[in-house]
Amino acid sequence: MAFSFSEQHAMSLLMPNLGPNERILYRARGVEKPWYSRIFSRFGAFFWRNYLVAATDQRLLFVQHGGLLSGFAAKKVDALGWHEIDRTQLGWGVFNKDLAVQSQARGFKKTVVLGRFVMKDNFNAAEGMVHTWNQAKTALPATAPSHVLPRAGY
Repeated sequence: MAFSFSEQHAMSLLMPNLGPNERILYRARGVEKPWYSRIFSRFGAFFWRNYLVAATDQRLLFVQHGGLLSGFAAKKVDALGWHEIDRTQLGWGVFNKDLAVQSQARGFKKTVVLGRFVMKDNFNAAEGMVHTWNQAKTALPATAPSHVLPRAGY
């Protein structure tokens, strides 16, 4: 059982989820705070979900993991290819920043609150993830809007 979340533990959560020749570019750690956790003001933290977010050269991974009592064991993994993501945004903050990711095609929308001191270079990694998505977005060929049909004869 792990008593702290270290760099080695982060890598042990990510390695089984990587494909062949897939490289980790950035990783950050934070929590997702569902809307209903605000109702229980004193005990709202019990409803928070811990995430390790990693950007690879091919996709973005959200690894949900347990807390200290479960040894930070992985629970669930969501993986989105860079081409599937419609919006990635990093909020502003001194001690916390919100990383918001949305994918219409997958019906995926998640906001993870990243703390400055939760993991080394947490904010820099989040900025790198947004920058990587912007680069991938500009590298992809432009697609025609879905309401426009191709002309007949092609």
